[in-house]
Amino acid sequence: MIRAPALRPPTDHPLMKKNKQEEGSIKINRREFSLGSGAFTMAFLLGDGVINLTPAEAKTRKIPFRSLDQKQVSTLDFLSDAIVPGAKSAGLSHFIDHQLSAAYEDNLLILRYLRVNPPFKNFYASALKAFERSVRLKYNKSPLDLSEAEISEFISIMMQNNPAGWPETEQKSEQGPPPAPFFYFVLRSDAIDVTYGTMSSFDSMDIPYMAHIAPSHPWEAPS
Repeated sequence: MIRAPALRPPTDHPLMKKNKQEEGSIKINRREFSLGSGAFTMAFLLGDGVINLTPAEAKTRKIPFRSLDQKQVSTLDFLSDAIVPGAKSAGLSHFIDHQLSAAYEDNLLILRYLRVNPPFKNFYASALKAFERSVRLKYNKSPLDLSEAEISEFISIMMQNNPAGWPETEQKSEQGPPPAPFFYFVLRSDAIDVTYGTMSSFDSMDIPYMAHIAPSHPWEAPS
């Protein structure tokens, strides 16, 4: 895992809207998601019906993606797993894909907590495209072909600044990719919740799972 400095969510990014009225309910929803019931599931379309699955189960059952294309999924899995090991097997890409098509008022992505203007699909599409562009400029290869040392080096750069080749977004514009450190913060935050917000993950870290009300299902992430 990349050792990251303490990061605070930005408060003045042009993508973020000033809407404090719903902030209280957003915080509650995120807390319920990351610290509440271990049985967190999402509704997925399967054939002619709907099935409730955890993100990890959706990945295991290869539920089709609705918002992200396969290249975006592969890149997202690679980068998120380099930042938070286990994010790929925990089904982070399925979680993000599902939430990209969720109604704003029900959305659990940290982008909503940060009051970023929807829709969120372009945030990920533009950031992943900028990531690939910068990687190719620096290493002359696809992101998926990076060695462990190379991706660690690149993440260390994007944690702090826009890497070379990462397009700059004008301060008052909502067009173009988010700054690299902002994208890193967003991806890392959701990856940690999805990967470590489970009873089995608490056990693997030898940390007592001290829920006020024990969940009826462990929501285990496959090893």
